Amino acid sequence: MTAGLVFVCIVLILSISYFVLHRYVSKYPKDEICKNIYAGNVDLSGMKRKEAEEALKSQLDKDRELAFSVKVGAQSAEGTLGELGLAYKDIDKIVDKAMSSGKKGSLWERFWRLQHLEKNKFMIEEEYVLEREAAESILTERMLPLAGRAEDAAIFWEASGITIKPEKTGETIDIEASINKIENYLNENWDHKIFSVKADMEKEEPSVKAEDLESIQDELGSFSTDAGEGERWQNLAAGVEKLDGTLLMPGEELSVYEATGPYDEENGYVPGASYENGRVVESYGGGVCQVSTTLYNAVLYAELEIVERYPHSMLVSYVAPSRDAAIAEGFKDFVFKNNYDTPIYIHAEIDGANQLCFAIYGKETREEGRTIEYESETVLTVEPGVIYKVDSEADFGSMQTTESAHTGKEARLWKIVYQDGEEVSREIINNSTYNKTDRVISVGTKSENPEAVSRLQEAIAAQDEGKIYDAAAQGQ
Repeated sequence: MTAGLVFVCIVLILSISYFVLHRYVSKYPKDEICKNIYAGNVDLSGMKRKEAEEALKSQLDKDRELAFSVKVGAQSAEGTLGELGLAYKDIDKIVDKAMSSGKKGSLWERFWRLQHLEKNKFMIEEEYVLEREAAESILTERMLPLAGRAEDAAIFWEASGITIKPEKTGETIDIEASINKIENYLNENWDHKIFSVKADMEKEEPSVKAEDLESIQDELGSFSTDAGEGERWQNLAAGVEKLDGTLLMPGEELSVYEATGPYDEENGYVPGASYENGRVVESYGGGVCQVSTTLYNAVLYAELEIVERYPHSMLVSYVAPSRDAAIAEGFKDFVFKNNYDTPIYIHAEIDGANQLCFAIYGKETREEGRTIEYESETVLTVEPGVIYKVDSEADFGSMQTTESAHTGKEARLWKIVYQDGEEVSREIINNSTYNKTDRVISVGTKSENPEAVSRLQEAIAAQDEGKIYDAAAQGQ
């Protein structure tokens, strides 16, 4: 009887305790975060999931506005954490941990956990990451210039000959290691305030050394054209300046457009005559094709590898057909490759005789007594015609040339190799087509005589030169 009573009492006590504990635990809704739950310095207490996410995002927005600095030697460069692409690694994981804190385990475990949270904070550590591409861009742009970078050996052309400036060993920023250091600081030591870290540095060796350039002693090929005058001259000078001093190591390629463009005022170019859709138009950089054409011929004589080359849409006056190389932003470029085992150096200038000159230097490895010539052959000539157009605003019968005529041609370029003066080979280097453009004559039809206007318009529509002149004469 006594044992039974004891058992009943124990059950009763346990039931009451369970009821009390359950009542206590249940006062914290499953869809709300318990008291004293923090993620970093964000108090998430009592928040629902959506509210917690918004609070964390709001704090992140504030953190992204904070500044940081990276020390490079005695100097430092600054930015904001937003520029580095600061973000939570997994915001859902943070919120999940906050939502579940105090709500897992047995009833007793939950009770004691909630009791602890009444007086003590539970800190959930956020994990931050940086957007790699953004961070690399910022560190490269702002920190790299502060490093004592290595300097490549350089080569200069002077009247007395070629001068070589020795290389210099330096140091650079280990971008990847520096980003990792910033991330580690954010996740281990950061107090949501401005901070500074020291960049990870590494030794940097020059990519071009003086010994690499010592082989540049011989002229491999050269060519020149008349530079003319006016706005065109200025565009030639701007293009020449950007190409002069170019060094190409073995296997490297040069895109003339990438080296000289874009063709705008900021890059030193002015409007000048150029070809567009079979017409002569004014455009920034007009005439720069003469730069690429002159270089093309020097490259031919140096026997470098032609990767990409296009003829002009119409014939040019400064070289024979098939010896030109057109440049048109977006769809025409002149690209060549250093196919020698040693580096080459390009010297460009407009000399005292107003000649646009290119000379390519390197190590001569071609057989002694070997010479080359290039011969342009015209395969087909297409003569331009005349097109008459109505100009209703011009006086009746007046005639004015509004577009000049250009002869069309198909041409090919032959490479002829001589050994000790004797021809040993002949091959076609390129085939080029140049469009003809007809001469356009605008005929005035402005008159108060409708019959005369009608006759002249009919003659123009028929493109009959004799009838056009007759109708023009009759109506005057």
